[in-house]
Amino acid sequence: MPQVKVNHEIEGKKKDVYKAVKTYLNGRDTLKKLGADIDWDDAGHSGAIEASNFKGEIVVVEKSGSSTVTITIDLPLLLTPFKSKVEEELKKHLGRVKA
Repeated sequence: MPQVKVNHEIEGKKKDVYKAVKTYLNGRDTLKKLGADIDWDDAGHSGAIEASNFKGEIVVVEKSGSSTVTITIDLPLLLTPFKSKVEEELKKHLGRVKA
């Protein structure tokens, strides 16, 4: 299965960055348009992405003064041609998140 993995650094503490990412993604229909739901784990600062044709996860990890958001999506073989577009969209949306 092809995998898209995007890492994006955002200034701020892990809990603040996690809250900002969660608020942003819940307020957008980006993943919902694709039939995906996110099961958020507030204690673990992460989320599991589930859809009928793909799955993935969101993880926020704190590093000195900033936090790194990692989104990993496992795509089915049929969606391999869209891998770069998915990666581009994820980077674009994470670039808009401010903690």
